Amino acid sequence: DQVTESFHRMDGKTPVIPLVESAVGIEEANNIAKAQGAFRLAFGSGDFRRDTGMAATPEAMAYPRAKLVVASRVGNLPGPIDGPTVGTNHPILREQTGITVMMGMTGKLCLAIDQTPVINEVISPTPSDVAWATDFMADFEANGRVIRDGSDLPRLGRAEKIMKLAVAFGVQSAP
Repeated sequence: DQVTESFHRMDGKTPVIPLVESAVGIEEANNIAKAQGAFRLAFGSGDFRRDTGMAATPEAMAYPRAKLVVASRVGNLPGPIDGPTVGTNHPILREQTGITVMMGMTGKLCLAIDQTPVINEVISPTPSDVAWATDFMADFEANGRVIRDGSDLPRLGRAEKIMKLAVAFGVQSAP
């Protein structure tokens, strides 16, 4: 209800990014993702840990992250935005952003502007990823866009996602 109310208070034109930051929010994530005006889910991981008493470890945060990823899919939303990394240690930020990507999340909240390039670099596809996607798409097109076996459809989805991210982040294919 809060998402829809916020959407209507903004004249029904501004997309809402609900910040899910409690146990109740995680359990209601499917409904939040399907609410009118919801654009993308974001994880308020610090407040979630405060609410639940859970640790900040990847294992402890796996369930809420996975729940937001699945709820985003159920709501036909882009992948969710992960909670921020506290502090200024870029190696830790890089590691935690890698977990973000591994969990299927497609963004990460920043607490400082200098975190942005590190997060973008980790979330971006690598030049070798782009080269693989380019080769796969060329082969797929050359074969008449025919799905040959059960692995083609998931690989097609992965290739299309990589190509879309490559354009968004300006990543070129590896030579």
